[in-house]
Amino acid sequence: MASANPIPQSNGKLPPEVAKMEQQIEKLSAELAELTRTAGDYGASRMEQLSAQAKELRAEIAARSSAAADVARERFHEAEGAVEDRVRANPMAALGIAAGVGFLAALLVKR
Repeated sequence: MASANPIPQSNGKLPPEVAKMEQQIEKLSAELAELTRTAGDYGASRMEQLSAQAKELRAEIAARSSAAADVARERFHEAEGAVEDRVRANPMAALGIAAGVGFLAALLVKR
């Protein structure tokens, strides 16, 4: 990044201080460009890592939710079987309980 209007000495050359500053500016520009590339590469790499972790977490959550659904389904079927057994053992009590629950539901819906 040389300046548009360098300051020439009487012999047409740049003063040594100006030439040295221009070299330092060019060096700093190159270092800044390298730093920018490095930061971009790091960001892309980190994004890939986070994306992979997110995929792993999604797979783990899907597996756990599937397992939880299986357990819930199994417990529901067990409870359903237990209720069915009790109703068969005491049909009149089950009928009375069902009537009572129906009556209470009707009262609540009426309000």
